[in-house]
Amino acid sequence: MHRVALAQSGNGAQGGLDFLLPIGARTVGMGQAGTAIAVGSDALWWNPALIARGPREASMQITQTLATQTGADAGVAFIYAVPRVGAVGLSLRYLNYGEQDATDSTQQLTGKFAQTGTIVAATFAAPFGDRLAIGLTAKLLRVGFPCTGDCSFTIGNAASPQTGALDLGAQYLVTGDSLLTLGAAVRNVGFKLQVNDTPQADALPGRLYLGAAAAPKWGQLPKDVRVRAAADLVWRLSDAGTPGLNLGGELSFKERYQLRAGYVVNGATGSGLTFGAGISTGKLQIDFSRMLNDVSQQSGVTPTYVALRYLY
Repeated sequence: MHRVALAQSGNGAQGGLDFLLPIGARTVGMGQAGTAIAVGSDALWWNPALIARGPREASMQITQTLATQTGADAGVAFIYAVPRVGAVGLSLRYLNYGEQDATDSTQQLTGKFAQTGTIVAATFAAPFGDRLAIGLTAKLLRVGFPCTGDCSFTIGNAASPQTGALDLGAQYLVTGDSLLTLGAAVRNVGFKLQVNDTPQADALPGRLYLGAAAAPKWGQLPKDVRVRAAADLVWRLSDAGTPGLNLGGELSFKERYQLRAGYVVNGATGSGLTFGAGISTGKLQIDFSRMLNDVSQQSGVTPTYVALRYLY
């Protein structure tokens, strides 16, 4: 019944897979390598520590994937930061996996239903000295099955199951000018998601992320051009599945125009190339990205991400 299109390594059943669907146009464009380098509202989803020294902003994210081709995937976020003190963030993500037929034991149509997921989260992050930052996100996932007609035979007793989870992240600036940055995050650690009954409850998709990012200064490049590169290693916490690898880079001009590309290996939504672009008009940042992975090739749907971020 769950329509989240995920390509996971390992055999353990997991619940709350909504937590794994990528979000954040800038980070996705960089191969989902955001543990050490995600900025602003992207950081809320990838590593909460990264908002500690980031800007104040309000943002909106819109995504279309195989899972939401006929539904919706949208997120909004708000970050309030105080220099050298810390930052708080609030975020909301809504997923609708599209309408499905409800049938009875004879396969007769009895109604229509959809599966939805709503994630509400609160984040706090603080710097410790000039180089270390630590952040924590508490989030709540509520799954819904809105129905028109009679859906009792198809969805059974599934009403509105919910579960809570925590993300804990850290960032360390190896060099004072941020040329080399390290990041770590443990995400989606919490209670099992129970849809029908306790014996069928599934563990959440916990993940450990270790990342590094570099922004080298090359004398051969024009002074207005900047290059950034990042890499993440990803491990499952609940079983010994194959680790994932996220690689990405960004080329920017005057910090106003950006081009991004990356590659994902053994990601939650498959393996393959990513690319994206961004433009800044001062306080408004617009980002766009797409994923060309094996799952999208099989389905014929190319995941697309758009973000609007307003800095205030």
